[in-house]
Formats: sequence, structure tokens, C-alpha cells
Amino acid sequence: MVAVLAATACWASAGVLAKNADLPGVVVAFWRLVIVAGVFGAIALVTGRRITLTMIRRSVPGGLLFGVNLAVWFEALRHASVGIATVTAALTPVLTLLIGGRMLGEPITALALGCAAGAVGGVVLFVVPGFAASGTTPLGLGLAMTAIFIWVAYLFVTKRAREGVGTIEYLLCMAVVAAVSLLPVLIATEGLSPPDRGWGWLVALAIIPGCLGHGLLAWSQAHVPLSTSGILLQGEPVGAAIAGVLFLGETMVPLQVAGLVVTFAALAVLTRAAATKLAPAEPEPAGSG
Repeated sequence: MVAVLAATACWASAGVLAKNADLPGVVVAFWRLVIVAGVFGAIALVTGRRITLTMIRRSVPGGLLFGVNLAVWFEALRHASVGIATVTAALTPVLTLLIGGRMLGEPITALALGCAAGAVGGVVLFVVPGFAASGTTPLGLGLAMTAIFIWVAYLFVTKRAREGVGTIEYLLCMAVVAAVSLLPVLIATEGLSPPDRGWGWLVALAIIPGCLGHGLLAWSQAHVPLSTSGILLQGEPVGAAIAGVLFLGETMVPLQVAGLVVTFAALAVLTRAAATKLAPAEPEPAGSG
């Protein structure tokens, strides 16, 4: 359980780290991916893991979506507070439920609909009171919402792509594909020259949420029930919002605190209900990191 909590804390740090880097979203995303690919590449080499052409092919759709998702979400952080950008991402399980139910023909229970409505209400309670005071712009909120839809698409694409592929192998291939996919955009908009600032934040962003977060969660799967880890991971937006207050001076009024509590409670119930119907698998964080 400690490992899952640590993974949640790692992912919750992503917003603060990216915000402090103070670089365009595509720059942050590209160099984060390069560093992560280097770390997982070294691990694969040392541990003798073999990367096959099949693994690379399977990682292409997910890698493309993951790269775009990171670039869009990191750009959203330049126009929105960490709290708002991250708490809106808590709607991911709700969209997954609604879209998955329609695409896969799975019945949506009254409990699930109630939890979804509660999560949406909680997010609204958090976003609306803090919108103007936090300096969030319509562009920032729009980018954050766009990132959510891309992330949901990524989850559906990777659900089957990861079957039979180890965590390290898949994350390595996906990071390489994502970085390559962003390369033309980076060259066209910002140039290929490495940034002249923010490297400490970029390295921390790659190592803490990018490597440690996924590594801790992968290790915990053999020790923590799926329902428990899934619920604990819903604490990511709560932790991110609190980190924004502590380290960036963002504000949070009592109504926003209530919104956080409502959102977490609704998603915790939804996650536990869903976990009882699923075979063990690696849960995903609420948002992007």
C-alpha cells in the first residue's frame, strides 16, 4: 500500500514540476520522453530484456496518443493552475465509463451513473470558484479538457496493446514512439536545440512521475488488491491541487475543498465497483504525468 501511495504522490508532483520548468508544452513533453526512454532503455539493457518488432508495432498507436497528450496537457499548465488542470483530469474514469459502455455494449449501472454525476459535480465545484482567481484562461481549460479526451483514447488503445508485453518494454517502446512523433512539431515550432533553462525540473519530471511512479505501481500489483490501488490512485488530483497551493502559491477556497472531497469520494466508489468486475491489471493514474 505504501508503494501505491508513493506512486500517487509521484504522479501528483507532475503539475508543479512542469509548471516550474516554464517551457512550451511540446518542449517539456519531448525532452521528458527522451529522458524516460533513456532510463527505461538502460534498465532493459542491464536486465537483458529484448525489444521485438511486435512490441514496437503494438506501441505505435499508444505512443502517438501519449506524446500528443503530454504536449497538450503541459501546454495547458501554462494557461491554467495546476489544481484546475489536474482536477479536471479526474473526469477520465467518468468518460471511460460512458464511452466504454457505448463502444463495448457494457451496461452502465445506476451506481456508476450516480458516481459519474457526483464526480462531475465535484469538478465543477472546484473549477468554477477558482477559475478567475487562479489566472486560468478559457484556452487553458480547453487544452486541459482536450488532454482528457486524448488520454481516454490512449487508455482504450493500450488496453489490448499491452497484452503479453512487459511494463518496462512497453513503456520504453511507447516513450520512443511518442518522442519521435513530437519531433516534427518541436522542430517546426521551437527548434531542435535543447532548452537553455529548466533542466533540473525536466529531469525531475521524467524521473519522479515518469519512472518512479510507473515503477512503484508495477511492483505493487503483486502485493495490493486492484480495488485498493485503484482507489488510492484517485488521490492524485487531490495531491496535485494541494501541491499547487504549497509550492506555487495557488489558492483554494472552502468550496473547492468540498469539490475535491466530493470528486474523490465519487471516484473511489466508482473505482471499487469497477474493480470487482475486472481481472487484475495495472490501474492508470487519473490524469497525465
